[in-house]
Amino acid sequence: MISKQNSISRNYSLRSLHLGDADWVFEACQDSEIQKWTEIPKPYTRDHADGFTRTLAGDVEVWVIESSSSEKPFGVIGVHSINPVTRVALIGYWIAPWGRKQGAMKNGLLQLIAKMKSRSEVGSIEATIAESNIASRKSIESAGFKLIGSADRSCNCGGEEVSAVQYEYVLKASLLGS
Repeated sequence: MISKQNSISRNYSLRSLHLGDADWVFEACQDSEIQKWTEIPKPYTRDHADGFTRTLAGDVEVWVIESSSSEKPFGVIGVHSINPVTRVALIGYWIAPWGRKQGAMKNGLLQLIAKMKSRSEVGSIEATIAESNIASRKSIESAGFKLIGSADRSCNCGGEEVSAVQYEYVLKASLLGS
């Protein structure tokens, strides 16, 4: 059962990223915070946005966080990979400047959790976040992810390697012997 604190708002929804998203993705990725905390190319060009909407940058799936009350989507959440042995889905996300401090990312993460619960190949979700990225850490904690410690890799933030922490949300207990 999801507590009221972790309830999903009907104001937000997730949908698959599509080619028509390139305009707002390009605009959002001009933001210095997105460029600082993610591994997007710098400078970020319209060709990069077009490529991302076509190829998902190699991710398994990418969803757009949107609201019926906004002209532009707020951000994206992507599943980078799913390890078939450990059943861990690694995720990444970013939020556009116009989507910050409205609960959009928390709601997007809660909806991602709901989607992943229906997938038998996923037992937990993990995110590697720069230790100093306080806003991202607050977002993921607000959705119920737990800090599990220092990450076994660093984050490339704005072209600089920085220490990272690992967060986890356990969906299902591991099946012994499988």
